[in-house]
Order: sequence, then structure tokens, then C-alpha cells
Amino acid sequence: MKDYSLKINGQNYDVQIDKVNETSTIAHVIVNGTPYEVEIAGAKGSVSTKPQVAPAPPEADSAQITPVTAVPSPRVAASAPASGYAVKCPLPGTVLSIKVAVGDKIAAGQTLVVLEAMKMENNIDADRAGVVKEILVQQGATVMEGDKLVVIG
Repeated sequence: MKDYSLKINGQNYDVQIDKVNETSTIAHVIVNGTPYEVEIAGAKGSVSTKPQVAPAPPEADSAQITPVTAVPSPRVAASAPASGYAVKCPLPGTVLSIKVAVGDKIAAGQTLVVLEAMKMENNIDADRAGVVKEILVQQGATVMEGDKLVVIG
């Protein structure tokens, strides 16, 4: 419902447009407390239908469905991870920076990757000491929960 204060020929009117029927040219209006059913001159009634969504066939694999407007995120070419412990992404986000390089010796608790998620910067830390064997993402990549980020050997 929309409320309006109108002044017509010096006379004040309080108007409430209560309901407009989209399939016709009729509107329900209240002027200074008196209800009216008003026909909108020049308007054309239209019948709008909601789009119907059909369920995907059972054999469809939703993991392979990509929206047409999707822009692929920059990623390092997929390769079999080196033997070692993979640090996984705890929540979906965007890689802001990578704080280590392949071959770096790291300590438990050291920040490996800075991830932007839910408009916050999150440090992804190593939970064990070791040597960085492989980095599986690059700056600017969009990552999902469970994606492997860094392999520690």
C-alpha cells in the first residue's frame, strides 16, 4: 500500500493506493477515508505467467553444470598433489595472497594463505611443520570449502 498527500485546486487529499490488479486496469484506492475502485485510463491489462522450472533429469551431474555468465577463476593447472599433507580451505572465498613459496620450511601455526571470505580476511595457517611441496592455488582464485590449497611434506 502506498500513501500520498495530494493538493488539487487548493483542496488537500490523503490518498492510499491499496491494491492494483495486474491482470486488469482496476486499482483499489482510498481517498480521505472513502474507498474507490478506479479504472486506470490507457492502461492495458496483462496476464503475466511465472516461468516454470523443470527438475533436472536424474542422470544430470550438478557438479558439471556451469552458469553461462560464469567467468573461470585463475587456478594453477590441476596436477596430482605431491605426497604429503594437504591444507584444505575451511570456507569458500577468494585467495588474497599466498605467504609461502614451494620449498619454504614452515612452522606449525605459520600463515600460508590469506583468504577473503564473508568480507573478512582469514589467515589459513599450517597445523604442522614441514616443507611446502606444492601450492595448488594462485592469488585471485575463487576456492570452495574443502579445496586443497597447499601441500606440506
